[in-house]
Amino acid sequence: MSPRRVQTAVAGGLAFVAMFFLWAVAVAEEDYSLTSTEWNGLSEFLAMAEASGLEVLPTERLRWSDVDAADLVIVVYPTQELDRESLASFVIDGGRALVADDFGRSDPFLERLSLVREMPGPRGPDHESFVGQEPGWPIFTPAGRHPLLEDVDELVANFPAVLRNVGGPVVAYDDGGGFVYDMMLGKGRAVVIADPSILVNGMLPVADNRRFVENTLSYLCAEQDSCRVWLLVEEMDFIGHYGDSEDRWTGEDAARWVESLNEQLREAFLELPATGLIGFLAIFLVLGSAAYLATVVPWRRPRQISGFMGRRQREVSAPLTEFDWNVARFEEARGRINFALPMAVLKEIFEEQFLDALGLWPLSSGERPPVSEIARRFDERYGRGLPPEERRARREEVHRVLAQLAKIPSRDRVFLDSDGYYRRREFKRLYRRMERVMEWLARKEADERRTGVDDVGSRGA
Repeated sequence: MSPRRVQTAVAGGLAFVAMFFLWAVAVAEEDYSLTSTEWNGLSEFLAMAEASGLEVLPTERLRWSDVDAADLVIVVYPTQELDRESLASFVIDGGRALVADDFGRSDPFLERLSLVREMPGPRGPDHESFVGQEPGWPIFTPAGRHPLLEDVDELVANFPAVLRNVGGPVVAYDDGGGFVYDMMLGKGRAVVIADPSILVNGMLPVADNRRFVENTLSYLCAEQDSCRVWLLVEEMDFIGHYGDSEDRWTGEDAARWVESLNEQLREAFLELPATGLIGFLAIFLVLGSAAYLATVVPWRRPRQISGFMGRRQREVSAPLTEFDWNVARFEEARGRINFALPMAVLKEIFEEQFLDALGLWPLSSGERPPVSEIARRFDERYGRGLPPEERRARREEVHRVLAQLAKIPSRDRVFLDSDGYYRRREFKRLYRRMERVMEWLARKEADERRTGVDDVGSRGA
C-alpha cells in the first residue's frame, strides 16, 4: 500500500470510526456482539472467519472434553478469569490460541506466556504516530517479515494495552513495548493482541487491519485440512480440565519432550563424578548457561516468532520457547534473576546421584518412598559408625534437603508451571547443602573401597 493510500485509508477510517462511535452511544449497542452490525459488533469478523472455511463455534461455556489439540481457541476481552492451566495445557498439546484483550481478565494466561501487561497513562503509550494526534489511536508501521504481516503496511488500534516480554514483538510500539506477540509453548502457539477492538466492524476497514486479521486466522489454522474454532467473547465459563482423557499429551509426554531437548546436556553432566558434577553444574549455571547451550544444542529450530522487526531484531534475541525464556530471565540484571530452571536441573542431577547411591534409582513417582523413608535408608547405610549426635544431625539435614527438593518443580514442570521463583542466594544455599551431603556419600564410599567393608552389605538392602 502506498503512503498516500495509507493516509487516505487512515483518514477515512477515522471518520468511519467516529461516525459509528457517536451513533453507538445513542443506541447503546452491546460491545463485541456477534450479531451486531454496528461499529462495535463482531458480525464482520464472524463472517470473515466463516468465509475462510473455518468452522466457528461461538460459545459461552467451553467444555474442555470437547476440545481437540487440532482446534483453535479465540478469546476476546474475557470478563471472567481465563482457565490458565487448561488453556496452557491445550497449547502445549499442539493447540492454537488467539487472545485479543486490552484490559480484560486474561492476565493469568499472559503471565503463563511471560507477558506483562501495562496500562498506558492519560497521554497514551510511549509512541510517536497517532490518528489525529489522539493518544488512544496509535498507528503501527511494522517492519520485518512474518506471516502475520504479509501485505500489511499499517495498523491502527483503539486504546490498546502495552505488552512486555524478554523477546521482541511482531508489532511494536516505538519504545519497544509489544502490541502483537506470537508465542510458542510446547507443540502449539498463541498469538496475543493487546486490543480486542481491532476485530470489531468499525476497525476492520481501517488501514490494513482487515488483512492483518485475515493473516492471523490463516496463520493459526495453517496446515489444517479443516479448522474448528471455539470463539469465546466477554462472559465465558470453562468446564472440566483439558487433557483429562488418556489420549491427551500428558505431563509425562512433556517430560520426554524436554528430556530429548536436553539429552546432550544431561549426558555431559552424568559423565562426571558425583561431587565434581555438582561443582560443574554450579559453574555452568552461574557463569555460562546460554553460551554452553549454544554449543551443545546447535540444531535448535530457527526462530519463527517475535523479533521480526528489522532493527530491533538485531538488538533483541527473540525467545522461541519457555526454555529460552527461563534462560533469558536467568541472564537478566541482578535482583531480577529467576533461578527456577537452574534449581530444577540441580534437583534432577542430585536426586539421581543420591537415590542411585541408595539403590533406589531408577524409580517412578508412584514408587518413590516418602522423604522420611529415604532419610532412614541414608542413615542405615551412611550413618553407621558415626557418633550419635553427628549421625542424628546428618539424618536431619538429609531430611531437610529432600523436603526442600520436593517443593521444587521438576524440569518438565518448570515448562508447564512457571510460577516458581528462586533467588541466587537460595540456589547457592541449596548447592552448598547438596555438596555437603555428596561429600558424606563420597567419604563413605572411599572408606568402603579402602577397607573392603560394606556396612549394609547391599545397596538395595
